[in-house]
Amino acid sequence: MHNQTIDDFTNLLKDTLMSDRVSTHSTPLSLLVKDIKKQIFEDQANSTAEKIVQLANLDKAYQIVVTELVGSN
Repeated sequence: MHNQTIDDFTNLLKDTLMSDRVSTHSTPLSLLVKDIKKQIFEDQANSTAEKIVQLANLDKAYQIVVTELVGSN
């Protein structure tokens, strides 16, 4: 995961949620975010500074998606 923007992560979370809706197995959003964070931490190609940026972007994307989900109910 290199240089993922907030929009990239937002789209990834939304796409995964939408694909889960049509499958028989649905992954909770929090577990999905946890898995992505693990991938970021384990990525040896990124520096610590880049990992911090990626994690911040993921957190912002998570907040956006949750806000949209709550707003749609």
